Amino acid sequence: MKEDLFQSAIQTLGTEEAPRVWSLIVTVFGDLAQKQGDLISGPMLTSILSPLGVRPEAMRVALHRLRNEGWIETTKRGREAFHSLSATGLEQSAIASERIYASEHSASPSWHVLCYPPALSNDEHSRAAGLVGHGYIALSAGVYLANGSAQSVAKDALVLEGALGDIPEWLSASLVSNGLGSALKDLSAALDLLALDESHIQALTPFQIATLRTLIVHRWRKLALKLPDVPDALFGRSFEGTACRPQVLRMLNTLRRPELSMLV
Repeated sequence: MKEDLFQSAIQTLGTEEAPRVWSLIVTVFGDLAQKQGDLISGPMLTSILSPLGVRPEAMRVALHRLRNEGWIETTKRGREAFHSLSATGLEQSAIASERIYASEHSASPSWHVLCYPPALSNDEHSRAAGLVGHGYIALSAGVYLANGSAQSVAKDALVLEGALGDIPEWLSASLVSNGLGSALKDLSAALDLLALDESHIQALTPFQIATLRTLIVHRWRKLALKLPDVPDALFGRSFEGTACRPQVLRMLNTLRRPELSMLV
């Protein structure tokens, strides 16, 4: 019965596209071993990922790639290998976690718009383009919106500040592609079907919980990190992620993160 429950949960959370092994490993470490000194042994990693169809040879190739890219470090104790996030891996995982595990991206009540002249010099174009990705949304050519008060602005920008009214559909639609919106709906539907309660959780082993958490965090991580890094208020009331985010966090709270000492 326990194994049937576990396999059913894996099928519910799975997707048609097989996840990349190196990316799954990044998810495992980001969820279970994000503190300095946290170690995951080779057998532990195998026990977490093998139920997802990850073969030992594929895992070795993925670990080799992540070592070469400076994401993980490996040490040996006798014949057993232990892996940990490198300093770079720890830093990048911590940055990503702020968005993956955040309950919401709240906003200040004040907003501002920067308006640049229709004809910009090359330098001004470069400065304006640099705003995107740093909390600014391009509303149209030379017009940028951001939360909070304008602390510093580029030369020749007109600054308009005030409260934000109702969000028009065109702005919400410009922030989230149809593909990303569909993927958020799919994950939300999968979590609805999962419907694990406390009695189900008690029937699972720590390794099985770690595997299910990996699937959930992996699917959500790929979506959450593709969303523009802007307050939720800009996505509008019908945004698919409004329902999906709390579902993910509730399920992760139900599938409580096992301590590494339990994964032996």
